[in-house]
Parts: sequence; structure tokens; C-alpha cells
Amino acid sequence: MPLKCPNDGWRPALLVTCRTGTRAWCEEEIGDVLFEVSPDIVVVETGFPDVLVVCSSAEPRLLYNRAKGGEYGFVENIVPVDRVLSRLEELEAAIRLIVRAGERVRLRVKSFGVRGVSSEVWRMAVEYIERAGGLVDKSSPTCLYIMVFKESILLGKGLCKAVFKET
Repeated sequence: MPLKCPNDGWRPALLVTCRTGTRAWCEEEIGDVLFEVSPDIVVVETGFPDVLVVCSSAEPRLLYNRAKGGEYGFVENIVPVDRVLSRLEELEAAIRLIVRAGERVRLRVKSFGVRGVSSEVWRMAVEYIERAGGLVDKSSPTCLYIMVFKESILLGKGLCKAVFKET
């Protein structure tokens, strides 16, 4: 299933994961938090349980900065979408735009509906991060997320810590 936003000029801005079985509540929750900065957002299902994409014409960082400060009961994690790729051949250029020289990032690669690609993407990403002058560091609080879908690859750099807080 391609990750397409419903309006021209809109793009995936955030990837949101929900607590198991709470998709509808999660969608409502993220929409409420983002309404004040972008009342026209649309939350799109990805075809995978409890994984949503927020589409908007607003700048993804504006939405991410607002979203990461929210209080959540159903949203588990929020990942900014800094780049949307259609092919793996675009991965190195995208990483060079996201990871700065000297920056330490924890790498998180997740594949949705594409078997056997995660380990290859991981290997490529480590190589490209190092070529960009960055360093993969398991203890970094900043993550480079690479989410591979059948027809799209989403990249984003954000906090590694999940937004959902256990009580």
C-alpha cells in the first residue's frame, strides 16, 4: 500500500505508532494535539496495525516539536518524517542531508511488509552515516529512523525515547 497523502502539496510529516488495538483513539489523540498548529492535518492508515501517518502541508518539524510535548494515553511513539524516498538508491543522499558531521545517532530500521530488507538497509545506513562524518552510537538519545514500506521509505531524526509514559 503506497503512503499517499489525500491532498496535492501535502506529504507525510509524522509516523505515529499506537498502543496495541487503540488505533481509533490514537488517531483522535494525535489529531487533538496537532490541531492548534495545523487544523487541516489528515491521519492516514498505513495498512499495518497500529501504524499511522500524519499528512500535512505544514513543516514536519513544526508538527514534531508540538507533538513530542503532548500527553498521551494511546500514542506510543512519534517519528518525524524528514525525507520520503521511493528507492533505496536515494538513501545515501538523504542521510547526508539529515546527519551532520560529528553527530552521534542511534539507528533504528523497521520494515513493514517487505521481507529480508532490514539487515541490508542497516548495513547501508551505517556505511552512509560514517561517510557523512557521523557515528552510530547505541547510547545516543537521538535516533535516525528508517521505515521501509513496499513503495516508500521514510527517514526521520528524532528522540529515541517513546512519548507514551507508563503510570
